[in-house]
Amino acid sequence: MDKMSTRDLHALRLAIFDNAEALHREADLLLKHGMYSRAYLLAHFCFEELGKIPIVVGVIGKQAQGEPIDWKKVNRRFTSHEAKIASQNGHFYAFGLDADIIRNTDVAWLLKANSEISKSYDKKNLATYVDARGSATLRPADAISEDEAKSLVQFAFECLRAHWRSEGLTNPLVYERMDRPQSDDA
Repeated sequence: MDKMSTRDLHALRLAIFDNAEALHREADLLLKHGMYSRAYLLAHFCFEELGKIPIVVGVIGKQAQGEPIDWKKVNRRFTSHEAKIASQNGHFYAFGLDADIIRNTDVAWLLKANSEISKSYDKKNLATYVDARGSATLRPADAISEDEAKSLVQFAFECLRAHWRSEGLTNPLVYERMDRPQSDDA
């Protein structure tokens, strides 16, 4: 990533978004076929993948300001499950929630979501791997309920919607394309 131009980084954002969208479509398909743990897993991957975009945007901002970039830190955040989840929580707070200046429910949501990152990651692992705790065998198919899968697949969709909004506002590869007049052939 440290060799990418600003335009390349904007294209990376779109590639990440496209992959997250595909993960969500697959999660939805699994959900419709009663494969709840795998639907949950792919919805979680979608959510985590989207968390990379604000990290890339941070790099673009530093490049634009001529600030030094700590590539070791960027790469660590880009590959850390917890950092990507926290990044996505911050993005959803900014672009997916309605601001609530009276009761601060938006801030309360962010604080709660960030306090549950390790729980979320553990739940994703339960949806992925067979585990043993004490004398119990934990199977992914038993770890995730239909309601949990539906809830996370829906939340992943809401996160995608927030990114559709922010990419349209902040990514020149998107808004420049939207500003071009359409030809009659299109």
